[in-house]
Amino acid sequence: MNALVVSTTRLNGFVVVTPAGEVDLVGKPLLYGCVRAALRTHHEGLLVIELSAVTFMDAQGLSALVLSRRHAVRHQRALALAGVPDAVRRLLQITALSSSFTLMAWP
Repeated sequence: MNALVVSTTRLNGFVVVTPAGEVDLVGKPLLYGCVRAALRTHHEGLLVIELSAVTFMDAQGLSALVLSRRHAVRHQRALALAGVPDAVRRLLQITALSSSFTLMAWP
């Protein structure tokens, strides 16, 4: 088991939320809470959820992404996913959620 740790930084004008570990039922509230806090405290710039350090994601993790996107839209902010691991990309595709998110290349 790889507990979730989430950090938030500003980089090149972006607000970057970086989850590391498993995004599941236990990690969902932490990720979503960090996104909400980032939107509350950083009032400008694209919000990027950088997923390269995610080791596992299930339906609850996908739910955290969907809730985060909805929250960003309500606050008139753009949200993008970056560093999306192949397994997470596959989940987005088979659930038809990939068209709901902007996927961006990340350094």
